[in-house]
Amino acid sequence: MLTSFCGIYFSDINDCLTNPCHANAVCQNTPGSFTCACTVGYSGNGFNCVDINECNGDPCHANAQCTNTVGSFLCQCNSGYSGSGFLCTDIDECANPVLNNCHQNANCLNIPGSYQCQCNVGYTGNGVQCADINECLTGTACHTNANCTNTEGSFECVCREGYVGDGINCADRDECKDNPCHVNAACENRDGSHRCYCKSGFSGNGQSCA
Repeated sequence: MLTSFCGIYFSDINDCLTNPCHANAVCQNTPGSFTCACTVGYSGNGFNCVDINECNGDPCHANAQCTNTVGSFLCQCNSGYSGSGFLCTDIDECANPVLNNCHQNANCLNIPGSYQCQCNVGYTGNGVQCADINECLTGTACHTNANCTNTEGSFECVCREGYVGDGINCADRDECKDNPCHVNAACENRDGSHRCYCKSGFSGNGQSCA
C-alpha cells in the first residue's frame, strides 16, 4: 500500500508478515501499524492469549457434562439422556427391552435418567431377579378349612370336603339336606361332616338299616 506525505509516496510495510501476535491471535495490518486480537475461545491482548474455560459459565444442559478443550468445549448428555449436550431428553429405558434388565416377572418404572425394576405381585426379588412366592407356606392365604395350591405368581384355594365357599371363606355344608342316610336313619350334621344313625327299632350303620 502506498501512502502520500508531502507529495512523496511511501510503501506501507505489512507488519503481520513477521507474526508479531500470539499463535492463537489474528493479526490485522493497518497503515503504519497492526492490531492483534485473540481468536474465539481465548482471552488476552493479542500478544498473550490464554484458553477460556467455557465450562465455568455452564453452557451445557443441566443433564449434561461440560469438557473444556483448547479454544473450545464439548457438551455430552449424561447416562440415561440423549441429545446434543445443549438439549438433553430422558431415555425411556422401559420402552425398549434392550435398554433394561428387568425380569420377565417384573415391572419396569422409568425415572429421570434411569429406571427401576419391581417384581410383580406374587414374586419376590430385586426386580432383576424375581422368584415365585409360595403363598401357601404362609398359612394365611386360604381359609383354615380350605386346601391351598401354589401357582406361578399366585395361588388357588379350594374348600375341603364338607365345606362350601370360594376357598378364602369356607362355611360348613349341611350334608343332611341331601338326605345321605338310609330312609330309616336320622342324619346329624357336624362341622365339615355328618353322621347317620339308625332310628329306634332298626340296626345298622346309618347307611343301611334293617
